[in-house]
Amino acid sequence: MKRHGIERQMLAVAVIPILVLALLLESYFTYARLSDRDRALLGRARLIVRQLALSAEYPVFSGNQGLLQQQVDMAFKQKDVLSIAVLDTDLKYLAGAGDISSVNEYEFTGKLPSRDGDLIVYREDSSAIWLYQPIVATQIKLDDLGSGNAGNMPSKHLGSVFVEIGKDRLNDEKFEMLGLDLFILLLVLLATVLIAMRMSRRIILPVMEMSDGVRSIGAGNLDTQISGNKIQELDALASGINQMARQLQQDRNTLQQRIEDATQELRRKKDEAERANFDKSRFLAAASHDLRQPMHALGLFVGELQSRLDTPDQRKIASKVEESVEALSSLLDSLLDISKLDAGIVIPQIQGVDIDAMVKRLAQDFVTVAQRKNITLHFRSTSATVLSDPVLLERILLNLLGNAIRYTPQNGTVMLACRLRGDMVRIEVRDNGIGIPPEEQENVFREFVQLANSARDRNKGIGLGLAIVDRLCRLLHHPLSLRSAPGLGSTFAIDVPRTLGVEELLAEPQAQVAMSYKHDRLENLRVLVVDDDTLVRFSTAGILESWGCSVSVAEDLQVAVGRYTDERFDLVICDYRLPDGDGLMLVDIINEKPGIRPAFILVSGDTAPEILQAANRCGVHLMHKPVRPAKLRSLMLFLLKKRGEST
Repeated sequence: MKRHGIERQMLAVAVIPILVLALLLESYFTYARLSDRDRALLGRARLIVRQLALSAEYPVFSGNQGLLQQQVDMAFKQKDVLSIAVLDTDLKYLAGAGDISSVNEYEFTGKLPSRDGDLIVYREDSSAIWLYQPIVATQIKLDDLGSGNAGNMPSKHLGSVFVEIGKDRLNDEKFEMLGLDLFILLLVLLATVLIAMRMSRRIILPVMEMSDGVRSIGAGNLDTQISGNKIQELDALASGINQMARQLQQDRNTLQQRIEDATQELRRKKDEAERANFDKSRFLAAASHDLRQPMHALGLFVGELQSRLDTPDQRKIASKVEESVEALSSLLDSLLDISKLDAGIVIPQIQGVDIDAMVKRLAQDFVTVAQRKNITLHFRSTSATVLSDPVLLERILLNLLGNAIRYTPQNGTVMLACRLRGDMVRIEVRDNGIGIPPEEQENVFREFVQLANSARDRNKGIGLGLAIVDRLCRLLHHPLSLRSAPGLGSTFAIDVPRTLGVEELLAEPQAQVAMSYKHDRLENLRVLVVDDDTLVRFSTAGILESWGCSVSVAEDLQVAVGRYTDERFDLVICDYRLPDGDGLMLVDIINEKPGIRPAFILVSGDTAPEILQAANRCGVHLMHKPVRPAKLRSLMLFLLKKRGEST
């Protein structure tokens, strides 16, 4: 619906009623005047016809056509008379003037008006009017004695008079009258419009000024003021708008001051939180380093001890010690994974992954764990290749399966199912365990959150598995979803894109490749161990020597450079923090020397993101203390195999 401005609406309100009234009055008076002109013409025509009929009575009666023609000529000289015809009783032409063809046409009809003495208009159109008047002779009745008692005798019909009166002059007068009336109407309307516009502008201009002022106030210019007005109501409205603008300006200044104060307070608290977080990170890094040093040495000593025990009881005790070391190592490793993901140094290696082969490996890894709790495992795979990082994707599924088995009661069921959904593969891990309430389903992905482990049972994990899964899924852009209800189990699902090309790149994780060489021999391998901690240095040397390696040790960077100058090594295992430098400085020194470069493993108990990023930039393999002997051996075999292929 089209909207009109206030000016047009006010003009319409002022002009339309006047226009309607003027048209009605003009129509009425014009019609009345035109009707008067028509009646005047008809009256004059009747007068001419009757006068001619009376004056023609004697000439027609006496047969004096000359006198009759004179009477006709005199009548023809009247205004608007176009033609005259005088006929006898037999409809024969006696006298006339003008074009009498219309009379002759009428004559051929054979019918004349039969009412004696009556004037009849027998034809009329837009250009003329035809009138008929009979000519009668009036007879006087005398008494027998002729004494004057006379009475009127019946009239005798002598003939007829036909007169044609033109309307041209009347029509011209009508047109002139209409033109004058229209001109007067237009003048009245124009004057009305001008007066209405002048009056409306006295209202419209202040209203438009107020509209612009309100629009300016709405745009934020609260210092806008509207001038006064002579109209009382509009002046009150302008004053109200000005008062509103001043109040808004005052409120905005107050609000801005509050916002500035709140911002300063938030900035101060943010700085305090950042300083506290930085101090916490430094404390955790230092504490982690101090904890990892003895844990690292303990793990290596336990590994060396396992190879030197003889009795079953001794090995049982050593196994319990190793389990405790493994639990502590898992806690530190999980914290390390969180640190790596938060530091942003984990770069996914996207490639084609055989999902069926990965599911088979997971089935082999978890079958023993499930049998301990009498849990039934089901695996439904699909022969599809997905695009993902094989190591990170397998880590996600490891955590999800481990979490499902951990929280599923005995005699329960856990399923890993893969199914195609268009261009995606949906991988679901389902269980019929305790389930998760809807209000807690977002919290389970936070660190150290365990809904059913208030006693912090170590067998139920430490609450970092799902936090790592959530971070890895966001890193890989694999949507993660959860469906669960208390007592009905849980279903964790991730969507992984499929490869649609013909070529499918299948890659084994590095850890799997390294583990395939776990029975390889490391005899006569020349290894340089650099660590400032005596306990760690000799425990590392001991486990390496038990594997058949030839080991040299150094307690600082200067001694390590001297050892490397005097002797060539196949592998260097170096601590990050040294009394006179760091392990990355040794990497730079080795890279500057000619010859075949040894494999290099950097070991650190510090989980600070800066160290992770620095090691990643240098391209060296970083292991965090405590280092498990099996992982150390696997990485050594992998690096030596890779070094042998490159040479």
